[in-house]
Amino acid sequence: MPGPATRKRRGIEAEHDLAKKLWRHGFAVIRGPASGAKAKHVIYPDIVAIRKGRVLVFEVKRRTTQTTIYISREQVVKLREFAERAGGKAYIAVKTGNPGSWTFIRIEDLLETRNGNYKVTEELLREKGVGLKELVNMYTCKGLNEFSAG
Repeated sequence: MPGPATRKRRGIEAEHDLAKKLWRHGFAVIRGPASGAKAKHVIYPDIVAIRKGRVLVFEVKRRTTQTTIYISREQVVKLREFAERAGGKAYIAVKTGNPGSWTFIRIEDLLETRNGNYKVTEELLREKGVGLKELVNMYTCKGLNEFSAG
């Protein structure tokens, strides 16, 4: 099992990977400067992505096996508050062992544990998760009201 330094480095690499992918899809992207363990008392998401006034905030998780991901209640509350203040949507972004494979779960869809924290299971990823392409399409496709009649 990798040590804390290796897990932190892999987490940062996942954040950079997601930031680059969102940038390539036309989003303005920033990685939270206090992302990670030193940010326990700060309300920064890992990634903030903005495109034409649409704001997405992400808590990034990386996993190499099909194990359940646990997220503290405090992390979810902070992510939700940041998204609400920014007028955006909050997601848990999960990078899996498949190269470049991302799945996104809305924080509203997270499963609550018995002790009040949250979790993302393999079943939840299959049932409620969306891939990167689908997520980008949700926030970049024009609605009918955006087309001019002229």
